[in-house]
Amino acid sequence: MSRRLMYPLALIAGVELVALGAAGLSIARRPARAVPAQGAPTAAPTAGPKTVNEFLSYTAETKTVTYKLFAAFNSVQGGFNFNGGSQGTSTITVPLGWTVNADVVNKDAIPHSAIVLADTKPIPNAPDTPGIQRAYTAHLTDGLQPQNGEDTMNFTASPAGSYPIACGVPGHALSGMYIRFVVSPTATVPSYTN
Repeated sequence: MSRRLMYPLALIAGVELVALGAAGLSIARRPARAVPAQGAPTAAPTAGPKTVNEFLSYTAETKTVTYKLFAAFNSVQGGFNFNGGSQGTSTITVPLGWTVNADVVNKDAIPHSAIVLADTKPIPNAPDTPGIQRAYTAHLTDGLQPQNGEDTMNFTASPAGSYPIACGVPGHALSGMYIRFVVSPTATVPSYTN
């Protein structure tokens, strides 16, 4: 067989022609290439936000949780609710030390606000002292503007404990406008229960 024909055949067979000398042709095998198994993933899963429900998502790599808090989400409790929860029926749990970004939106025709309170009984008529530093909206006692007034609460989930997220407008929290916020030293990811 001529050398011209052997070289293309050698490439197809997976060998390399190493040297051509007086003694003839030297052949060496190429190392085998790793080929992924059929149906096996070829790349690591991508990191990024994980959605818990329509209100809550998180990114474990950055230890950041983001949630929407809708005042008067529906007609439960005459609109005195957050995301449809009232009187502590819903609970947002966040691991200790995570960064929290909460977008608070007032869907009601009357003003509402939000504050994370220390867990005291009874809930104050006009709550104005946050249980977690920076965990409250602007216009705490006069409320965010009706029909989509909005503000954010950005804070670190610390110290560990159970807190109410309540409306700061006088009388609203006493009327049942609060849900639970738990800062957990044992949770590994955030959760939301109704």
